[in-house]
Amino acid sequence: MRRSYLFLLTAGLLLLCLMGGMAACTDTPDPTPETTASPSETQEPAEEDTTMTDETTIAEPETEPFPPDPERAVPRYDELMSNPDTFPLYFKYGKTEYNGFAGFALESEHYEDVDRGVKTTRIFRHPEIPAAFRLEATVYPQESAYEYVVYIVNDGQENTEIFSDLSFDISFVGDDPLISGIKGDAGGQNYTPYEHDLTGRSRYSDTSTSGRPSHGTFPYYNLSYGDGGTFIAIGWPGTWYAQFTYKKSEKITTLRTGQGNVATYIAPGETLRTPLMGFVEYEGLTPDEQTNAWRHYYIHDVMRKIDGELTPTYRGIGNMSAGMTTKKELLMLQAYRANGVTPDVIWMDAGWYTGANGESVPWTSTGSLDIDYNRFPDGMADIGDYAKKTNAMYLLWFEPENMRLDKAAFLAGQPDFKEEWLLGKPGGFLEGLLMDLGNPECREWIFNKICKVIDTTGATGYRQDFNNDPAPAWEENDRKTSGRKGMTENQYVQGYLALWDAIIEKYGIFIDSCASGGGRNDLESMKRGVPLHYTDWFDGNNEDYDMKGKMTQALFAWFPYFKNESYQISLYKLRMNYAPFCLLKLPSALNKDNDWALMRQAYAEYDLIRDYFYGDFYALTEWSNNANRWDARMFYVPESGEGFAFIACQQAANSKTNTVCLKGLDPEKQYHIKDFDGLVEITADGAQLMEQGITVTVPEQPYAVILLIREAK
Repeated sequence: MRRSYLFLLTAGLLLLCLMGGMAACTDTPDPTPETTASPSETQEPAEEDTTMTDETTIAEPETEPFPPDPERAVPRYDELMSNPDTFPLYFKYGKTEYNGFAGFALESEHYEDVDRGVKTTRIFRHPEIPAAFRLEATVYPQESAYEYVVYIVNDGQENTEIFSDLSFDISFVGDDPLISGIKGDAGGQNYTPYEHDLTGRSRYSDTSTSGRPSHGTFPYYNLSYGDGGTFIAIGWPGTWYAQFTYKKSEKITTLRTGQGNVATYIAPGETLRTPLMGFVEYEGLTPDEQTNAWRHYYIHDVMRKIDGELTPTYRGIGNMSAGMTTKKELLMLQAYRANGVTPDVIWMDAGWYTGANGESVPWTSTGSLDIDYNRFPDGMADIGDYAKKTNAMYLLWFEPENMRLDKAAFLAGQPDFKEEWLLGKPGGFLEGLLMDLGNPECREWIFNKICKVIDTTGATGYRQDFNNDPAPAWEENDRKTSGRKGMTENQYVQGYLALWDAIIEKYGIFIDSCASGGGRNDLESMKRGVPLHYTDWFDGNNEDYDMKGKMTQALFAWFPYFKNESYQISLYKLRMNYAPFCLLKLPSALNKDNDWALMRQAYAEYDLIRDYFYGDFYALTEWSNNANRWDARMFYVPESGEGFAFIACQQAANSKTNTVCLKGLDPEKQYHIKDFDGLVEITADGAQLMEQGITVTVPEQPYAVILLIREAK
């Protein structure tokens, strides 16, 4: 079938780029497509020998000219891919600057259908650079979204010269540019929304230097300009920068972005890569419509499907593995079930492993990746069996990159681990020695350890934490060899992603991304996992519901999927934790005075709303830092005419009564609105509900109300 929603591309344009006499790629750690396929081909390309000799000639890439489909076009992507000379890649090779693929030959081109889109892979070569440049670009027409990344592969026999300033320089044309977004986790930022008017202040920049990309900064932006705009996502789980500059006279906003600091040669067999860039284009949309354009892309094109389906919503229980035994864990699980509470997920957090000599240790003592059979004589398999029998996911915590044990004892206890696989010096409380994920042997060692634990325990969810700022260790290792600035980080990042890909390929498993809270939630990580534990704030401030209200209200516009967790319970606190993934649990399941009726009510309420979290999202109140506020938001599925609104009167609110206007409804249809507590029941048309709103009076402060929204039959 002709894929007319792809970019407009003609054979003649591509042939202008061709140059003869180039050497093709040989096998590398990052394999390139071995054949060229036209967009109309549906069969898998046949494998062939791509080893080149002096007599080998390069076949011209096969292309099929076809007209664009206006209804499925993504104009910026179409233009980008039809003009490789102006592709926004910038770098220096030696002392020479390169912009785009001007002067490069197109060696091969391959098309692949992916879920909701098409992926294009092109291999370029330049006569002055002994390396293959692999561009991977994917377009998602239904969301007007696209992504791209570039890999530079040294498939020769000698080191290249120095590559430096490897970045993307991307231009956006339109007046009145405005950047909006939220700050990252930690550093006092706590997902606070912000706006920056580039017309008044022509520069805006973010720099992430720790190696954990979403601590303090947040690599996601909404750049509006003219009558539209672009959402921008940076996929780099390391150091990165983003510099926006506006030239008012030309009405052009330029973004330069890339890995933090790169000036390195590429050794034979190595690959140097850029961040993955993601974009969502929009035009003529209201702020709410912009938010949902981004969410549609994130839900459908970013979040990894599990068995072809969107990640399920979960409500369940969780606790630390530290201080736990198999017997105690099973007693707790049985207490929930005996009292009519059936968790969808069983979360076992840190502390199930041993120290260097097989001894029981505090949860902070990571490194061995060996199960503590003193406390879990069954290897935690009985917990896995219980989860399987009750159809619950079994989510297990790992921190495989960080060794916080005595070095000599660790090496003695793990004789198959090589000392040179450890990077850096121990830092603060949780900063140990990094295991070098950029080293394939080290990565294989870690992978085998993880597999042994998953196979033994029966875990069906993999949670990876990372309590270390890795940038200083990366930089220290770079200094050991001249001309390698940024290469340890680049190889490490590729290894980290390869580790997750290997785990997914073997198990198809649910993955949670954590790094002292929300520290590693960039686009590349989010392509593989979900950001459940989006902050460590509540580990020490678990009853700070003012902060939870603010964070949750801000996050739903950017991350459709995350976790909230109850510690002490009340109806207000349980409802404040309703999220796509929530731990609704008691402080102790074995307490004889537990309010099981309240827990059963919360689980039943959640079941009535859980299917709507993937619907359109609307903030019904503006985000505020004031304690005397109401928080209100809404999730609505227009196809079914159903959804719910969450309305919370916070402790310091000035009144127990507030009027909230709904959004996104059909103004001419009738809707029935009813809450769980008998406070509100109304039937009205969408116009009235959106213009006049619904008045809610709560019986006490704080209080949370859930309104079910249904089209009236």
